[in-house]
Amino acid sequence: MLRLLIAFSFVLLAACANQVKQNTVVLNYSDFGPQVIAGEVIGMEWWQWLSHGEPRPAVYDIKIVVFQDIPLKEIKRLYPIKPDMQKDYRYLKYEKALDFLNSKIDDNVMEKVTSILEATRTKLIGEFNE
Repeated sequence: MLRLLIAFSFVLLAACANQVKQNTVVLNYSDFGPQVIAGEVIGMEWWQWLSHGEPRPAVYDIKIVVFQDIPLKEIKRLYPIKPDMQKDYRYLKYEKALDFLNSKIDDNVMEKVTSILEATRTKLIGEFNE
């Protein structure tokens, strides 16, 4: 009986993990273009716990969690911001991400940037099965 209960628990955990995976996609900051446009929807490209970026160019490993049909509170629990570990997550609802991407793709200011944004949009649509 105990083995059956343990096996059932693993099945439930796998189902829950799969549900979260289908409701979230973690991307890089650069997937939303350069800071000059991405900043309006995901903030500046430096650690959010700093008041400004480094005077010399620095690389910040900022991740963007795009989510759908899951409360923001749960997303923040799953992807917590941890300055001491340099874990910086930005949270973006799927619909807002698509609106942003569609708008900037329509602007088509720079072909290279537009290509990046189109690839990001394609990935999100594919991941969220829309």
